[in-house]
Amino acid sequence: MRHMTFAAASLGLVAMAGCTGSTNPETAGLFDNIRNLNSGEYDRQIAQNRSQAEAILANNRAAEARIGQMERQRAANETQLAALRRQAANARAQANQARARVAGNPEQEQRVNALITQISAIEQDIAAGTVEPASASRELNQISALIRTIN
Repeated sequence: MRHMTFAAASLGLVAMAGCTGSTNPETAGLFDNIRNLNSGEYDRQIAQNRSQAEAILANNRAAEARIGQMERQRAANETQLAALRRQAANARAQANQARARVAGNPEQEQRVNALITQISAIEQDIAAGTVEPASASRELNQISALIRTIN
C-alpha cells in the first residue's frame, strides 16, 4: 500500500510539474518545453522575435539614412552661407573702393554709405539665418551693380 501511495504521489508531482503551462523557455519545465516544442510555440516566438528585430533594424537603417540626408543638407547650407558671406564681403570691398573714389563728393558719399548700410543689414540677416539665401544673393548683386555705377 505504501508503494502505491508513493507511486500515486510521484505521478501526481510529475503531472503537476508538467502543468505549469509556461511558454518562457527560461522558466518552463521539462514537460512544458516538450509541449512548446511539439506545438511550435517556440518556433512562433523565434519568428516573432526575428520579425521584431528586423523591424528595429529597418527602422535604424531609415534613421541613419535621414541622418545622412540631414548632414548633407547641413553641409550644403554651410557652403551656401559661406558663399553669401564672401559675396557680402566683396560688395563691402567694392563699396569701400567706391567711397575712396568719391571722397569729397557728399552726394555720392551718401549713396555709398546707404549701400554699405544695406550690405550691413544683409550681413546681419545672414548671420541670424533670417534671410532666404537666393534673395540675399539677388540683393547683393543689385547693390554691387549700383556700386559700379557710382563715379
